[in-house]
Amino acid sequence: MTSGAELSFTLEPSDIIAVQEQPLMLHCQVEGIPPITTQWRRSGALIVEDQNYVMFANGSLLIGHFQKTKSDGSSDEGDYECIAQNFFGLVLSRKARVQAASK
Repeated sequence: MTSGAELSFTLEPSDIIAVQEQPLMLHCQVEGIPPITTQWRRSGALIVEDQNYVMFANGSLLIGHFQKTKSDGSSDEGDYECIAQNFFGLVLSRKARVQAASK
């Protein structure tokens, strides 16, 4: 009955060591019946697109300038997960740990 309707990940994000002030790409690709929307969470909080976070139509997330500690005290470090949703349901990717490279 639901054959072909369920969502499945063809690519999930993986743990990564990030370099300070460098761009970082996390990948997430899903297949299922469109329309499919994808969102990202960092440590449980939804990420909002801004000048530092760009979400691509294919599901990938670009962090423009990785920062271990930002001016507001937050960090790009954390556990990232991709959320994909269509009319039939929602799936969560594995968590990918993003850590700053030690100097």
